[in-house]
Amino acid sequence: MISLTMPHQAAPGNFAASPDDDLNCLVVQPKFSMNNYWNFGTTLKTIGAKTAAPPLGLLTVAAMLPESWSISLVDLNVREITDREWEEADVICVGGMIAQQAGILAIVERARQSGKYVVVGGPDPTSQPQIYSGADALVLGEGEVTIPLWLESWRNGESNGVFESAKKPDVTNSPTPRFDLIEFRHYLYVGTQLSRGCPFNCEFCDIIELYGRVPRVKSSEQFLAELNLLYDLGHRGWVDISDDNFIGNKPKIKKLLVELAAWSKERNYPFYFSTEASMNLADDPEMLDLMRAVDFRHIFMGIETPDPDLLALTQKRVNSMKPIVERIHAIYEYGISISAGFILGFDQEKPGNDKAMIACIEDTGIVAAMVGLLTALPNTQLTRRLMAEKRLISSDHQLVEDESAVYELINENDLDQTVGGLNFVTSRDRVEIYKEFRNVIDSTYSAQNYMDRVLATTRLLNPQRLHLGSWFEAKRMLRGYFGIAFRLTFKRSTCRLYWRNSILTFLMGPAKFEYAHGLMASFLHFEQQSQHIRDSIDVAIDFATNHATYPRQVSDLPDTESGSKAA
Repeated sequence: MISLTMPHQAAPGNFAASPDDDLNCLVVQPKFSMNNYWNFGTTLKTIGAKTAAPPLGLLTVAAMLPESWSISLVDLNVREITDREWEEADVICVGGMIAQQAGILAIVERARQSGKYVVVGGPDPTSQPQIYSGADALVLGEGEVTIPLWLESWRNGESNGVFESAKKPDVTNSPTPRFDLIEFRHYLYVGTQLSRGCPFNCEFCDIIELYGRVPRVKSSEQFLAELNLLYDLGHRGWVDISDDNFIGNKPKIKKLLVELAAWSKERNYPFYFSTEASMNLADDPEMLDLMRAVDFRHIFMGIETPDPDLLALTQKRVNSMKPIVERIHAIYEYGISISAGFILGFDQEKPGNDKAMIACIEDTGIVAAMVGLLTALPNTQLTRRLMAEKRLISSDHQLVEDESAVYELINENDLDQTVGGLNFVTSRDRVEIYKEFRNVIDSTYSAQNYMDRVLATTRLLNPQRLHLGSWFEAKRMLRGYFGIAFRLTFKRSTCRLYWRNSILTFLMGPAKFEYAHGLMASFLHFEQQSQHIRDSIDVAIDFATNHATYPRQVSDLPDTESGSKAA
């Protein structure tokens, strides 16, 4: 929820040491909640992994810090910080996303209590620095620009303060992440980044606010150097290209893919890839051919809603130019599976939207559908509009009446992007939205519907695997197979469905069997996460029905002008 704040003030005092000294720096990745949609903790245990991916942003930051520093990284999703590591650290660096807000603040508080110099950065501190006023230094925005500002100020005697710049860096100058600071065995996959920014203008999205609408792309040589380092360090298997929109600059990406194909072939295809892309990827067969040639297997897309009128309203018209089902099935032809995001709670959303969303998920065959409630994120077009319409709701459950107020999006309970939304007066009854949200979850993640989609999509998919897997991957897959088989066999709701799918997909060949089994393994996580959503929605419905002082819908607002704006 939103709370009013005073303008940010930097912590007093300055650090006595110089950044050119030989300092010990502890870089900390805060925990993600076990209930986070992308956590997959329950499933990962079956293959011996601790968490999904290492902290790419912090690994990149580590590469920008002074060479004289001794740097260690602790991912709290993997293990705790030892007392010795904490005591020996001269500098603590921490940062992350809104889902990690509570964890970042806990590290800041621990540092303050023990007299450690603590530096904070990342997407959430950049969007709402006032929350992190306890830190000694706030290094906001993109580190290639702001880390040098911080270090130079420190050399001049001012180590504390807020360091930010409106300038967008040239990512061709970004260093290779410090992949040497992690142990690959703890992770399901490793992330890299090729570009930043997205050319679209979605009202609810904070990516364009943080990274701009002009995609900036690394050079082919630079990106291949990162893959070379991963290769030399011994990683094999899944690499996620963690771009805001992989196809934001198509000409440069196509050139890169041609060179990546040659690089991969020369090394006998050590990696396969995933990424995030807009739906117009389906309209570019050349791009899909190039992606297939380097073994792309998964793509996340923001479908948001099957209603074309809502897509136009939220400035995501790219999704409504062609039928969604037709586009998704076209991508399946290239052996690439799709996971997707869906949102409820848009203005002008019609009653019964849950039925259309369920039909879209079933017809497309999207197995991993991240369904969530619309959130007004800090510094987005949506939030600015809702502020002007006096529809934002504060953390004490009151309407924010002052249009000029600074506000925070507080995440005290580690909520993720599924249940942490509707921090505003909705255009229709919010209880109705909550109930439709629960209907979508109940349908999408029922054992029967989930396993049926796994089978249907496996039949549609046309996989052509180039990466054959290392011995480590084979052992991990075998361990996971037996673990998943045991757990899904001894669950009454999944036993028959699991063995039906296993037998039928085994007959389709090893590539399809591997794909289906991976998705069936994910059901262990999704079943748990879905129950968390149901419990959270029950609480939200009770609060909206019996306790909330703010209106349940726009038509109940006392300000009729606000109501007319959202009608």
